[in-house]
Amino acid sequence: MTGTTADIQPADNAPVVEQDLSDTFINAPVRTVAGQQGVAIQLIDQSPIAFDDVVFRDLVADHATRTDKQVLEGTGINGQVLGVKNTPNIGTVPTSAVTIQGVYSVIANAIQTVHTTRFMPPEVIVMHPRRWGWFLSLLDGQQRPLFLPSANNPQNAAGILTDVAAQQVVGNMHGLPVVTDPNIGITSGAGTEDVIYVVRASDIVLWESGVKARVLPETRAETLTVLLQIYNYLAFSAARYPASIVEITGLTAPTF
Repeated sequence: MTGTTADIQPADNAPVVEQDLSDTFINAPVRTVAGQQGVAIQLIDQSPIAFDDVVFRDLVADHATRTDKQVLEGTGINGQVLGVKNTPNIGTVPTSAVTIQGVYSVIANAIQTVHTTRFMPPEVIVMHPRRWGWFLSLLDGQQRPLFLPSANNPQNAAGILTDVAAQQVVGNMHGLPVVTDPNIGITSGAGTEDVIYVVRASDIVLWESGVKARVLPETRAETLTVLLQIYNYLAFSAARYPASIVEITGLTAPTF
């Protein structure tokens, strides 16, 4: 792909540079994520609680988990979207040592890599909760934590803890918010490694329809079973700007 260009005009009335642009395209097929559960009609009729509501809440929760896994690690085949990890040409930087010095510096390297290759800043650091827990467990030579709650007004901290939460912003490092996600695989590399992503998230696109729910009493009527079902459609792509993503590798399982 070749984009337009601009340059210095060498003199008044001299030709202005012009570059014919060429383009390409990316595929983001629409996929379906669905789940269902058969429930005895007796349970629905006689339960003192709205048991169908309990089932639908569980289905919706697992649907969100499956969607997240697709965005992270979908293979692009067998009905899956092409997730971040399997998108061609994303950046990769290895960790030199799994120490605070090694990991802290490699995150800085990943940040500058996005700046250098995308010409725009990254927006978020995404890691597994066990990696964030490892950061929170680190102490300096005087047995003081290197990552402190923001309420402590820390000075010279390696990172800040802002919230004890799941799958959302929990703190910041290098001026970027840190998001933890337990769906990040922990079987990379030697089989026990997790990864950290430094991402310009606004360059990644996820299209989703609303989640639809259906109650189908006739489908399994011969056994008095009611089928509870949810589904939605999604498409995803990180391939438009793969330089917006840098994957940090070599993070062996932490010890606490």
